[in-house]
Amino acid sequence: MDEINVVVLQTDIFPDQETLAEAIEQLQQTHRVWHFDATQTGNAERDWDQALLRLLDADRIIVV
Repeated sequence: MDEINVVVLQTDIFPDQETLAEAIEQLQQTHRVWHFDATQTGNAERDWDQALLRLLDADRIIVV
């Protein structure tokens, strides 16, 4: 499979974080994975702008 762009959007809405982390770790071995923590209240406007650009460019979006 060709390398794809994956965005991981951290929201903390799913309880099984350990399993999700293991799956994402596997993805990182063969694909470009970018993480954004949407739970942080200190994200600046430029952080959200970058997240939006990455989301628009992503081949896959994973919400965890």
